[in-house]
Amino acid sequence: MSRYTLFNNIFGSALFSLVVALASPLSFAETAAATKPQVLLPFSAIYEAKFSGFGVTAERKLSGSPSSWRLDFSVHSMFAKIEEYSRFAQQGERLIPQHYDYQKSGLGRDRHTALSFEDDASRVVNVYDKARSIEKAPANIQDKISYQLQLAIDVANGKTPLKYQVADGKRIREYEFRVAGKENIKTPMGLIETVKVERVREEGAERVTNIWFAPKWKYALVKLMQQEDNGKSYQITLTKLSIDGKEVSAKD
Repeated sequence: MSRYTLFNNIFGSALFSLVVALASPLSFAETAAATKPQVLLPFSAIYEAKFSGFGVTAERKLSGSPSSWRLDFSVHSMFAKIEEYSRFAQQGERLIPQHYDYQKSGLGRDRHTALSFEDDASRVVNVYDKARSIEKAPANIQDKISYQLQLAIDVANGKTPLKYQVADGKRIREYEFRVAGKENIKTPMGLIETVKVERVREEGAERVTNIWFAPKWKYALVKLMQQEDNGKSYQITLTKLSIDGKEVSAKD
């Protein structure tokens, strides 16, 4: 397999759209049992991604405040790089996307996508291709990063159902998840108790996606695993996490 093919298998697949979004440790100022709305906290997280024995390191950072958060993602290798960010506001337990930007460069065709969310006009404007804008967007539409932050907030609050509408170019994709229970997971940071979440798919589907969030670490994503219908598997694992400027560990 060429390096170009391998890179696209990891970073050009539908899985990676999920990995990119889910690799966002969610840091809350309140616990799920609290009565006040949960507020995100700034964080910095490092992940190791593996595909068929090939590994890269990804970094994500959340900065800003509830009126204007910015979530950055970056992954660099010797032959390509991806940089992505989302700007969004938080109103209580709801995240309101404002702008989404994705850039890939290196091997293969470079790609740059930008979406501007006009909440008051119910529109999602495709900045570089206006013909692919979304008119009459649903009230709770999310981008590829913000919907996963919303997922973790909803899991922390015990909400059901876990269904989301996501802007993907001109299309609106729908995703559904369910909580499968608690599970202890071994990580490079130690043994941690997690909440396991499964992607809901059509009956008989062979593709399986499992996600593990850590309540102890403010519902940070600890691990994501996807088993493809061809038998191949993909995985990302948290290796380092700082919340509000303080590095955390399994002993905390």
